[in-house]
Amino acid sequence: AYPDDADVLYAVGLLALQLKDYDSAESSLRRLLEVGYRDPDSVRYMLGQAAEDQKKWDEALRWYGTIRQGDNALPAKLRIAHVMGEQGRLAEARAYLHAINATGEDHVQVLIAEAQLLRDANRLDDAYDLVAKALKDQPEQPELLYDHAITAEKLERFDVLEKSLRKLIRLKPDYAHAYNALGYSFADRNTRLPEARKLIEHALELSPKDAYIIDSMGWVLYRMGDLKGAAAQLRRAYDGRPDAEIGAHLGEVLWKLGDHVEAERVWDESLKSHPENETLQKTVKRLRR
Repeated sequence: AYPDDADVLYAVGLLALQLKDYDSAESSLRRLLEVGYRDPDSVRYMLGQAAEDQKKWDEALRWYGTIRQGDNALPAKLRIAHVMGEQGRLAEARAYLHAINATGEDHVQVLIAEAQLLRDANRLDDAYDLVAKALKDQPEQPELLYDHAITAEKLERFDVLEKSLRKLIRLKPDYAHAYNALGYSFADRNTRLPEARKLIEHALELSPKDAYIIDSMGWVLYRMGDLKGAAAQLRRAYDGRPDAEIGAHLGEVLWKLGDHVEAERVWDESLKSHPENETLQKTVKRLRR
């Protein structure tokens, strides 16, 4: 009805991107640039996302590289570094981040992006050391504390994980993901389950629609032996966000419930979208014998 209405084109482009209908998304977003949308950089950023999702790395770099100022400038630079990492250009990606003239909270985002690059490259010790060094200068910076904790968990330094998250909770009692990360860590290790459940329940009170927190609730219920309750929570999480690890969890619970056909369907769907996810691969290999 309104083929050149900018707001309609934006809405269609955004929805199509969320639905992974990349042809429709790109068509609407490119047309949006042609009609002179009031915030062209946000459109270019979404076009970069569409290209990145499809692993069209050079195209993604071109779109992100057109964004030079405004609210999308720093996020675009961080995505450029991520794409370089995906291309195996780790040293170049880190040098690119080091060249960004950022201060304050923006500098923290750059540090966290570099730590993620190192984690993705399986250089966990380097990622840990990078964030630990930054924390010496900013010991109460919430995002650094959270990043420090999740890197410590990957190194199985669970004492550091708990110490960092409990400090974060003291500093920011409304930080839902701190409660969730600590509760999930307990649940995943099948330890301190009543405490894990309380932590995750509190996280849900703070952020009731967060799919990752709902997933954690499903996982702790599974660990506590409530398979039907776990399946209901995990289904809700997966319907809200078909993430690979949520799919791995849902498939495992369905498998334990004896619904092997549905478990296989969820796993196959998740593997199609996220073939390289380690948790998903290990879960399928362990149960599909």
